[in-house]
Amino acid sequence: MNQNINITRYIWLTLSALLLLSHTVAAENHKHMTADKGVKTSTQPCQSAEIRCAKTVTSAFAPNGDLWRLWSHDQRLHYQVSADKGQSFSASKQVDIAAENISARNENRPKIAFDKLNGVYLSWARAGEKKYTADVRFSYSADYGKQFSEPVTVNNDNLLTGHSFNELHVSADGQVSIVWLDGRLSYQLRKQGKEANGSAIFLAQANPSKNTAEFTNKQLANGTCVCCRIAIDVNQNAELAVFWRHIFGDNIREFALLTLNKKQQPSLLQISHDHWRINGCPHQGGGLSIDQNNRYHMVWFNQGDKGKGIFYASSIDAGKTLTTPLSIGKQSAQASHPHVIQNQNKVDIVWTQFTGTEHQLWSQSSIDNGKTFAPAKQLAQAKFGADRPFLIKHGNRNYISWQRPQQGHWITAL
Repeated sequence: MNQNINITRYIWLTLSALLLLSHTVAAENHKHMTADKGVKTSTQPCQSAEIRCAKTVTSAFAPNGDLWRLWSHDQRLHYQVSADKGQSFSASKQVDIAAENISARNENRPKIAFDKLNGVYLSWARAGEKKYTADVRFSYSADYGKQFSEPVTVNNDNLLTGHSFNELHVSADGQVSIVWLDGRLSYQLRKQGKEANGSAIFLAQANPSKNTAEFTNKQLANGTCVCCRIAIDVNQNAELAVFWRHIFGDNIREFALLTLNKKQQPSLLQISHDHWRINGCPHQGGGLSIDQNNRYHMVWFNQGDKGKGIFYASSIDAGKTLTTPLSIGKQSAQASHPHVIQNQNKVDIVWTQFTGTEHQLWSQSSIDNGKTFAPAKQLAQAKFGADRPFLIKHGNRNYISWQRPQQGHWITAL
């Protein structure tokens, strides 16, 4: 009798535990679905160019308010357009150019930009025959993406070496500026039997909308880290500013800034002083956003003797002097991959943290142009890895774009 009671009690407790677990899992799934606007997680293999399977996604607003997102799949570029700021997207379209080996991972990804004349501009890195070699490529549409031009190679050295980590800016009238990490100088030194460390930054410019599609090439700096993304923006004087990880002294990897001053030769300025000595590339680029008063807002990541983690600082004189760097995020939670954007008097910063099993997206905001910041808050999570988060803006609103493998692209207004 007692044995039957114990068996019945055991079965009841087991069923109760399973029922409680199912409710917990359902509630947890509902919470994630609500936070992620109904994005469904799937571990099924990709049979087509589904955005959930893209390693990187690049997003940007066109002048008419459309939100575009761009990714690569099976050696092709694909895009979608949203007329409601990311709530819904059109069916994906394939860019009508020949297939080629498009680099799209971590810091290195295709880029998209627009002019005010319905022009759509794309740049990317095409991987070469040997490891660590690539060319920067470019294509242009004059009819808002219906047709794209035959791709051209932007770097003009014809060398089998590194040309990648491209960044793209297009002015309202179609002036194209592309900067990238370039290995031609190191390649030439090694051919001469000399030692070489790092890459160089090159700038190419053209205006295909005015039938000047041949790109110039100009060296901006030498001795840069070889695989950290570059950040660029344009100030109120229409001058391009470039922010990157540079190699100082004995493999000290710090961030540097250069503004293409129209009146004088631009000079390289060291921005961070965290003293990170590392004989390798951290795959951790920075962020740059310039406001209407030419204040430069910058974020970066270092693991130096004097500074560890994410930092934010601003400058009113194009990097000659800086505010005291502010620590962002939790170093103990592996805070990394920061990005920043300024809009009106608001400064938003985003980054990722890792719990050991889950990637988290965090943000911190200032409404007084970076003087003070509200407490940090978690916005979303990713269970199967995560891309870098990026900030874009439209009008007076800032938006976060974050790609999460298998879960899909997540975009929301701050």
